[in-house]
Amino acid sequence: MQTRKSAAFTANPILTLEDLGLERTVSLHEASRGLAERSEAQIVRWVQFPAGALFFVLTQGDPRSGAFYIFDRRSGVFYSIDFNDQNWGGYSVAEYELLERTHRISRLAQRPWLLNRRRESAKTN
Repeated sequence: MQTRKSAAFTANPILTLEDLGLERTVSLHEASRGLAERSEAQIVRWVQFPAGALFFVLTQGDPRSGAFYIFDRRSGVFYSIDFNDQNWGGYSVAEYELLERTHRISRLAQRPWLLNRRRESAKTN
């Protein structure tokens, strides 16, 4: 899978429902449970839309371990969102709130196919 960069963040397709041993027809709740188990973290923020969802997960006991994921319901792909800010240790819930507002990540969760479209566009360039 290829990485896609924007000025503010990088979106990497990292996991599929099939990787989790799940069918494409599973509920969002089941898909989120698979993400939490695979990442060994707890989902502390969850925003869902008809086409996708935005998850913010924290490792239990570490309030600065937060990571962002966007799930594309149609393709069954989870994308990891990495901000180009040299913050390699993760984010707190307060930083989640700030980053989500600043970069409007939930808009991509509303239209997750844009992540794939950008990836396809980068391949042809």
